[in-house]
Amino acid sequence: MNHLTIPVLDSSIYPGEYVPIRNETDVKEEINQTDRKNINHPAVNIIEQSDLYKIEVAIPGVKREELLIYTKENVLSVCAIHSDKRNASSKNRQLHEFNYSWFDRHISIPENADTTFISAEYKSGILKIRIPKATLPLKNLHSRVIVY
Repeated sequence: MNHLTIPVLDSSIYPGEYVPIRNETDVKEEINQTDRKNINHPAVNIIEQSDLYKIEVAIPGVKREELLIYTKENVLSVCAIHSDKRNASSKNRQLHEFNYSWFDRHISIPENADTTFISAEYKSGILKIRIPKATLPLKNLHSRVIVY
């Protein structure tokens, strides 16, 4: 009698811990109520590879649960509302060059980007988004992206 041994993997389908995603309507309403003169645009890198698009967004100091990422048609939106209460009252700062209290960044993505299988990871202040390529142009509907 032959016994088949199946190895047990220590990984789950979803990398990282569960973090509840923010309500899209609430985030958009908060952004609309903020002062538009203090808008920040984080730096973005877009890299095209043979099978996917890699997008990197530099947003140091923001927590993963403060991010809202979604696609609508061929636009990727990355939004965040961040309040850093411990540093807000620091008057002894010598230099303060990055401050993302909020931002709403929109990035055009190509028609062959398949947002159905988009993935995102936030680590060490860099948001990395991977969007697979489709063989034909797609009509991308509205979809939310979970950040790991």
